[in-house]
Amino acid sequence: MADLPPVLPDSPAPGAGESAHKGQDQALREVLHQAADRVADYLSGLGSQAIFPTQAEAPKGDLFPQHGEDLGDLFDDSADWAIANSVHVGHPGYVGHMDSGVAVAGILGDFLASALNQNLLAYELAPGATLLEKKLVALFGAEAGYDPGCGGLFTTGGTGANLTALLLARDAASRPASRKGLAQENRLCVFASADAHYSLAKACAVIGLGSEQVISVPVTGPERRMDAALLPELMHQAVASGLRPMAVVATVGTTSCGALDPVAACADFCEEHGLWLHVDGAHGGALLLHPTEKHRLGSVHRADSLTLDPHKWLYAPKSAGLLLVRREEDLVTAHYEAPYLDRFSSHGEALPVSQGRRALDGSRRFDALKVWMLLRHFGRTGLSQILDSRLALTRQLHQMLSEHPVFAPSHFPDLNVQAFHLRQEPAPGAMQAVHQAVEAAGAFWPSYTRLEGHARHRMVLLNPSTTQKHLEELLEQMASAHFAFEKGRSVPLGALLHSHVCRR
Repeated sequence: MADLPPVLPDSPAPGAGESAHKGQDQALREVLHQAADRVADYLSGLGSQAIFPTQAEAPKGDLFPQHGEDLGDLFDDSADWAIANSVHVGHPGYVGHMDSGVAVAGILGDFLASALNQNLLAYELAPGATLLEKKLVALFGAEAGYDPGCGGLFTTGGTGANLTALLLARDAASRPASRKGLAQENRLCVFASADAHYSLAKACAVIGLGSEQVISVPVTGPERRMDAALLPELMHQAVASGLRPMAVVATVGTTSCGALDPVAACADFCEEHGLWLHVDGAHGGALLLHPTEKHRLGSVHRADSLTLDPHKWLYAPKSAGLLLVRREEDLVTAHYEAPYLDRFSSHGEALPVSQGRRALDGSRRFDALKVWMLLRHFGRTGLSQILDSRLALTRQLHQMLSEHPVFAPSHFPDLNVQAFHLRQEPAPGAMQAVHQAVEAAGAFWPSYTRLEGHARHRMVLLNPSTTQKHLEELLEQMASAHFAFEKGRSVPLGALLHSHVCRR
């Protein structure tokens, strides 16, 4: 039988001597040190990178060659391609979306988790990993104000957590649905803010309700929070049209504006009408770990379920989502038998401990490891300082926009997200052209959204390296780009922009 290809660099043939094993060990260490140096070079040079690859390309060459390649050469070539064709979200000028650079402790945790390759499907496949995940779930549950009987699990992100939560809400409203499906006459619906995340519509499509059964609750006030006072009227309309409400979703940290919906008012409504309350805290839920700011999230301890995303404002590498439930016994995603995973069920060891029985995913990664490591590295004081700095910088940005001659804030920021607009209506195509111009310059990358049908610029201030000076420079670039787009047009906006740019 021919020798198998090497799994490790320079892997010795079966029966090889001690010197061959030493060679294998040395080659392994060399390639891992090479990778560590390359990643360190990348992280230390982030500020000098153009943020967005304006001419992204797929890799050249044979994706699956006939013969294997040297691992060191392969890594260098792959790193060259990956770095040149990626968005550098850790750059201080990246203020686009709810993505950011990651904590080095999280990178190390990801690296170790990949080497261990645990499968949290069952306790017998990942005993220590299972116990750590459950302990972290208990920690986050306690920070949310849940009783010790709470439960939860890590997910691939907020979408997976929201999907699981609404599946639990559906089964609470229609107990046979998990086994027998939804009855034709059982038309369930969900209430959520008009600014809620699209994953709710996706979840309702997946669990059989239909994406159109997410009823939008208008937002109100300068922060654009859900107008919970409208819930009784909307419920009356839904019931009159033949729908059966099953849940309310309150968002703490909406995607477009970072608004904090009124959780207490939603909880009152749900308790009165017997509805499930889910809180989508994928972004703003990070404040649960802040000693003084956490009160701004409201009565999240009254929620039946809560979504968190450590890979957003806790700086974990993707992916790391988390679903918490107030009552662990509610966390049953489906009824099934898996005798090959329940070897010890007769005396209660595998069945109640295994986390995979509560999850939608089968194979599950050891994502709890990196979250545990970064929490230990930050400490409560360090994380609070980072969160404080981003909240303060967002308030500074709001003040800058309030006084800016060209731009104005579109809302008051609850968290670290700020949408803004031109003080006069821009010409058609201006928003896209301005963002393309700023993107091509390479130093900054904002995003834009739509509020009430109108295009708005948007910044998400996550990266700890972003400063007020960066924001001032970005606003200058954006104002200049608007002026360049409007140049030659006989419109008032062109004069406004021109006078601002000339003053500079």
